[in-house]
Amino acid sequence: PMEAKKFSQIDKDWVKIMQKSADTRLVVECCQNDLLRQMLPVLIAGLEMCQKSLESYLEGKRQKFPRFFFTSDPVLLKILSQGSDPESIQEDFEKLFDSISRVTFHKVDRKRIMEIKNVAGSAQEVVSLQVPVVAQGNIEDWLPALEMEMQRSVRRECRLCSMVCPSVVSEKPVKEFADQFIAQVALLGIQLIWTNDFQQALSRTLKERDKTIMTQTNKKFSQIMSDLIAVCLQGDLTQLDRTKYETLVTIHVHQKDLFKEVWGKVRMNQVQDANDFEWLKQTRVYWKSETEHAVISIADIDFVYSYEYLGCKERLVITSLTDRCYLTQSQALGMFFGGAPAGPAGTGKTETTKDMG
Repeated sequence: PMEAKKFSQIDKDWVKIMQKSADTRLVVECCQNDLLRQMLPVLIAGLEMCQKSLESYLEGKRQKFPRFFFTSDPVLLKILSQGSDPESIQEDFEKLFDSISRVTFHKVDRKRIMEIKNVAGSAQEVVSLQVPVVAQGNIEDWLPALEMEMQRSVRRECRLCSMVCPSVVSEKPVKEFADQFIAQVALLGIQLIWTNDFQQALSRTLKERDKTIMTQTNKKFSQIMSDLIAVCLQGDLTQLDRTKYETLVTIHVHQKDLFKEVWGKVRMNQVQDANDFEWLKQTRVYWKSETEHAVISIADIDFVYSYEYLGCKERLVITSLTDRCYLTQSQALGMFFGGAPAGPAGTGKTETTKDMG
């Protein structure tokens, strides 16, 4: 409030100076005015103090909700000024969250957020929040509550997905499984199935010396691939569904190739153990029932899934170079080092790093 009064006074003084300048017809006389020489340094000093106070105020808001650090000062001021009316900041959610385009408010209580949405063209993906978030009070107080509830709701979806995964193909068709969950969770499910089946097949093959086990597992992976491709060939898919299934195909093609690669080395007796590096170096996804968390493992490094809502997005085609990049970057992260991919412009350094996240 004090800074606001100070700025208001500076503004009034500036308006007076401009009015006097407008009345003075000669430029030299206007610029050599004693009032101008005396007032301008004072006004500049006052504005600098107001600017520092404003920056300090915004810094305090950013400390309370760190995602504000990714917004510019004008955008943050706009969000804070409209914080008392949550519906007025619908357009700004995309600036604070990776894939939340809009939120749905309760039909009666307009302060209660019931769902988060990712809009893609005419279609939209909806995640119902486990517990409605009350958008009341300071915006920097209820936005962290929305963030936590978003992560809790995605984690619930992941838990349900992990329970359904063992029955996919044998009891539940792949399309029915994928349609049951949002794109992000369906992708996680495909990776859970691949990791679990691959690890079990590898362990049993090496233990029982029965190489038909790997053949049966390969048939299951081929069946999943055929079912996913069949859905992609349908002409009545929405833009969102098409992106979803194409992403599942992209990732599963890579998984299938990795399985064949390791399978070939098993047949040539180059892989002798279920903990062989040829298997451990792959990106493996597990659901840990004891902690109820999804864990992504690469070599000896484990990352707990963050449950950030990612929406429905396309993924990069993964090559052997991409795999080596993931392995190197994950090792660096696990040792609390940084990573800096190097190479010519336009080869995918930035996109690979983003895709890994």
